[in-house]
Amino acid sequence: MPRIICMHIGRILFPEPDLPDLERQQLQAKNYRKNCAERDAKVEEIIAVLNLPPKDIPAHRRYEKLIYESKQDMNEWDWDALFADIEDTGDRQALYLAIFQHYTKKERLRRERFHREGLERANRLDKDLTPVEKREFLAKEIAIAAVHGHIGNFHYAVLTKGAPDPEGVVARDKLYKTLVVDFFIPHLEKFRRVVEIRDDWSLVEQTRFYWQPKEQLIAKIDKLLEICRLQRNFNDAEKAEWIYELYMAPKFYTEMELRPGAALEFVYWTQGKECVPEGYVSPDEERWTAAAKMTDHARKEVEETKKNLREEFEKKGYVGAS
Repeated sequence: MPRIICMHIGRILFPEPDLPDLERQQLQAKNYRKNCAERDAKVEEIIAVLNLPPKDIPAHRRYEKLIYESKQDMNEWDWDALFADIEDTGDRQALYLAIFQHYTKKERLRRERFHREGLERANRLDKDLTPVEKREFLAKEIAIAAVHGHIGNFHYAVLTKGAPDPEGVVARDKLYKTLVVDFFIPHLEKFRRVVEIRDDWSLVEQTRFYWQPKEQLIAKIDKLLEICRLQRNFNDAEKAEWIYELYMAPKFYTEMELRPGAALEFVYWTQGKECVPEGYVSPDEERWTAAAKMTDHARKEVEETKKNLREEFEKKGYVGAS
């Protein structure tokens, strides 16, 4: 019986208790850690059976974790329809990459849409431009599309002050300067420096779901920088590759985070306690501890008030005071 049906029947027969919000969050966190431990144990069993050279273990650990997670996330019918043929080949890397492509399809299609819209805008607005100006305008549209595809909608709205994409050559020039020149090129240059000094063999790098050697990643960053700086010979087919690690940089790297502590918190919950500094406590857990202390303090105050009232009643000679 597919897992999703079993889970649905289980929820009907054994509904989850109606817990206070704090207790529900703590239970979810506990179950999440339990599921991660079960996943990691199963992955290590598979790694042991494969009897791999030590240098190949980190990559295969990433493969097996994502494969395991995908099977937990989908019902068996859907998973088999998408990936069973690849699994039957025995190529675990190919299966892993297919699963990664499936889960990032939405973001890649979003990037493709921005690129297509940029080309269409260039065709609409270049009527009165010289050939040189047309090439520059097209190059700027491709750069704007590349940047938009590498940041979230909310971040894009913040950078552009929430205004809809402007029309007109002058308006697009201003958008290129605000979005690409003033923000993204420095952002990308900073990310390149961060990647350049990272330890590819560190535990935090070995336990990412998706990873590529920094030499390969830097080459992609350099190509994207050329596109953003208008340093390539552009045509309709020119486009920036969507770089997953760049898209996820604010969550993967503390130096790139948009909110202080966001990256460390993400790594803590997704990669594990062993991937953050010793003694780290997540904001969630700090909040739960503070809430528990407040609840305990309030309970003690109520008990103390009840005790004082009982003693006062007894002093006044009330019989049966409780």
